[in-house]
Amino acid sequence: MHENDPLNIKKQWFALYTNPRAEKSLSRLFKKYKIDHYLPLLKERKKWSDRFKIIETPRLKSYIFVNIVFWKDKVSVLQLPGAHHFVFAKGVPAVLEDEKMEELKSLVENYGDQMEVMKNEALQPGKLVKIKEGPFLGKTMEIIKRKNAVTLILRLPDINQVFTAEMSIDKISWEEIDT
Repeated sequence: MHENDPLNIKKQWFALYTNPRAEKSLSRLFKKYKIDHYLPLLKERKKWSDRFKIIETPRLKSYIFVNIVFWKDKVSVLQLPGAHHFVFAKGVPAVLEDEKMEELKSLVENYGDQMEVMKNEALQPGKLVKIKEGPFLGKTMEIIKRKNAVTLILRLPDINQVFTAEMSIDKISWEEIDT
């Protein structure tokens, strides 16, 4: 750790992974301890047995963003109940640029109810996935196309044949296979 390291001297935005359903309580603690943070929330109308109620739900499950000097403030952030770990990329804490955070805030504020959140690399063409439920349980297949449904391909090179099947994303679950 160098003294000129930006993680040591400058406030930056970091993604913090939280315990399940701890985002809002952690946000309240951050407010209490005056830790600059951002929790994207979406207002939703929920029906109870006797009434409707507007509630705020986190837009990104188990994520909250903090603006801190990493090496100075990370321990005090991680000691709070509900904080799990910082997100790392290539062995270093993942830094989110101020401009990207402003874009995210604007996107949530203006289009929050129309947003769809998904992992960037999830279900991309060429990925091998192992099907964990449904008619292809236990099979390893390759994704060749994704839109509202996923087109999976099963190759049988010994007989020079390829089979494809299109299925709804919510009808399957998967685990990624490392190639």
